[in-house]
Amino acid sequence: MNKVSQPRGLYLLFFTELWERFGFYTLQTIIVLYMTKSLMMPDAKAYLLYGTFSAMLYLTPVFGGYVADRYLGFQRAIIIGGILLTLGYALTAFPSKEMFYVGLSVIIVANGLFKPNVSSILGDLYRPEDPRREGGFTLFYMGINIGSLIPPLITGYLVSHYGWHIGFLLAALGMAIGLVTFISGRSRLRASGSMPPMSPLHDKGNALTFYALFYIILIGCVGAMMFLFRFPAETDLILTVASVGILLFVTYYLFKEKPEQRNKMIACLILILISIGFWALYNQTFTSLMLYADRNMHKEIFGITIDAEFTQFFNPFFIVLFSPILSRLWISLDRKKANPSIPTKFSFGILFMAFGFFFLGLGGVWFGQNGETSSWWLAGSYFLQTVGELLLSPIGLAMITTLSPRHLVGMMMGVWFLTQSAAFAIGGGLATLSAVPANTPPAMSLGVYDKAFFIYGGLSLALAILSFALVPHLKKLIHGPDVILTPKR
Repeated sequence: MNKVSQPRGLYLLFFTELWERFGFYTLQTIIVLYMTKSLMMPDAKAYLLYGTFSAMLYLTPVFGGYVADRYLGFQRAIIIGGILLTLGYALTAFPSKEMFYVGLSVIIVANGLFKPNVSSILGDLYRPEDPRREGGFTLFYMGINIGSLIPPLITGYLVSHYGWHIGFLLAALGMAIGLVTFISGRSRLRASGSMPPMSPLHDKGNALTFYALFYIILIGCVGAMMFLFRFPAETDLILTVASVGILLFVTYYLFKEKPEQRNKMIACLILILISIGFWALYNQTFTSLMLYADRNMHKEIFGITIDAEFTQFFNPFFIVLFSPILSRLWISLDRKKANPSIPTKFSFGILFMAFGFFFLGLGGVWFGQNGETSSWWLAGSYFLQTVGELLLSPIGLAMITTLSPRHLVGMMMGVWFLTQSAAFAIGGGLATLSAVPANTPPAMSLGVYDKAFFIYGGLSLALAILSFALVPHLKKLIHGPDVILTPKR
C-alpha cells in the first residue's frame, strides 16, 4: 500500500461535506446582503441577527454529537440532519420574514445532528497512532472548501437575475446532493459510525419510544430558535449560560477518565478555548469584510468586474490550492520527527490572522483613493488568513479525534463547534466596530473600516503571543512532564 494512501471512506465523507458546504456557503454568501437589502435591516441589526443564527448553529452540535455517541450512531445522525437541512434551506426561499426565521431555525437544529458527526466518522477510520490522520483531515478540509468555492462565483449572478429565492433553493439542492451521496456510498464506512453497541435502540420497543420523544424535542427546539430570533441581544446571555452548563457537563466526564487521558482532554479544552478568539476574528468574513467589499473595494480584478459576493471565493480558493501540499508536508515532517506540535500550529495560525488584518488596514491607509482600495488588498488579506486557518482548523478536527477518548469523540467534536458558537456571538459584537451609518460617503466609511482592521489585528497578535507562551505547558499535558518535544504520531 502507498504510504500516504488514505482510507476509502475519506473520499465519501469528502464529497458529502463538499456538497453540504456548497449549500451552507450559498446561504452564507447572501444572508447579510439579503437582510440589509431585501428585509431592509440596518447594519447593526443584521449583524446581531447573523451573530444569533451563527452562534446557535454551532451550539447544537454538542447535543447532536452526544446523541450520536449514546444512541443513534454517527451515520443515522448524519442522515436525519441532512434531511432537515434540505428542508430548512427550502423554507428560507419563501418571500416572508417569518418563513425565513422558520427556515433558519430548522437549519440550526439540523446542523447539530450533521456537522460534528461527519468529522467524527472520519476520525474513526484511523488507528490511534496513524500518521495519516492530520493529512487526511487536511484533505477533508479541502473538500469542505471546494464546496464553499463555487457559491461566490454563481450566487450573486443568479440572485441579481432571478431573485433571492433562487439562492436559497440552490442551497437546498446542494444539501440534497450531499445527502444522496452519503446514503448511496455509506457501505464504504462499514461499521464506522454505526449504532453504538450499548445503545438502547437495539431494542425495538425502546427505539419507538425514543424516536417519538426525539422528534417532539426537535420540533420544540425549532420553536425555541424562532423565539430567540426576536431577542438577538439577549441571546448572548442564553448562550453564555448554556456554554457554562456544557463546560460543567464535559468536566464531569473529564474527571471520570484516568489521569493520562484527563490531561489530554484538559489540553484539548485549552486549545478549544484559544480557538474561540481565532474564529471570532475569522468570522468577519461574512460581516464587516463583506460590507467593506460592497462599499469600499474597487470591484475589478484582472479587468473583470466582480461583486462583493465574489470575494468569498478567495478563502476557499487558497484552501483548495494549499491543502494537498500541507497534507503531504505533515506526513513528510512526521517521518523526519520534525512535525510541529498541535499547540505550535495553533499559535502560528493565529499569528497569520493578525498579519491578514494589518495588511488590509495598511492597504486602506496607504493606498486608498477616493474611498476605494484595490481588490488585491482584500485578496492578500484572505491569503494570510487562509494560511492561519489551515494551521488551526483541520488540525483542530484531527486533535479532537486524537486527544478525546473514543466514547466521547462525538460530544467533544460538538464542543469544538461550540467554540464557533461563542466566536460568532463575539464576532457579531466585534463587527459593530465597523458599523457605518447610513449615507456615509465612501471616503469616511473607509476610515471606519481601516480603524476596525487595526483593532482586529492587534487582538489577534495579543492572542498569538498568549498561545505561544502556553505551548510548553500544553505539550507536557499531552505527552507527560518529561516529553515536551514534537510528539510521535
